[in-house]
Amino acid sequence: MKAAVFVLGTFSFSTIGLGSLFKILHWPGANILLVLGLSVFSVLFVPSLAKYLYDKSE
Repeated sequence: MKAAVFVLGTFSFSTIGLGSLFKILHWPGANILLVLGLSVFSVLFVPSLAKYLYDKSE
C-alpha cells in the first residue's frame, strides 16, 4: 500500500508540474497533462493516502 501511494503521488505531482511548465511555455498538451495530473491526484491519490494513514493509525 505504501508503494502504491508513493507511485501515485509521484506520478500526479510530476504530471501537474509538467503541465504547469507546458502551460507557462505555451506548448501543446498542457491542458491534457494538467487534467490528467489533477484527476489522478483527486480521484486516486487522496483516497489511497487517507486509507493508508487510517490503517497506519490503528
